[in-house]
Amino acid sequence: MKMEYLADGHSNCPLIRLYDFDLADAKRLREAFRCLAAGSRESLPLHQEWWIEPLEDCALDLRRGTRDLGVVERAPSRFECVATDKGWTRMSSLTDPFCQPVMKESCTWLNRAGEVSLLLTPSGGW
Repeated sequence: MKMEYLADGHSNCPLIRLYDFDLADAKRLREAFRCLAAGSRESLPLHQEWWIEPLEDCALDLRRGTRDLGVVERAPSRFECVATDKGWTRMSSLTDPFCQPVMKESCTWLNRAGEVSLLLTPSGGW
């Protein structure tokens, strides 16, 4: 799964897109969201996961919080996505269609609450 930050070039920017993934990667992402929702993980540096290929040094930390802040830029190319248990559960549910044997082809906005939107898209488009 590739992870890329797009600062501009489209009306939906800035955004981080997760793309070019298979069924197993989608299931890994869903499990990461579920762990955060259940509280078995407080944070997860997504860019350090072996199945993630961060492009142009994009780093995204996923973190449990008391409010749904969405994705915020902490430093150049360094982002943090903060969500409540309910927020992570919601993102897990949004990932479900990509975890089926016949994977969904269209994109899904996982989070649009913060400064930067988070997009899941198999093909890279939206």
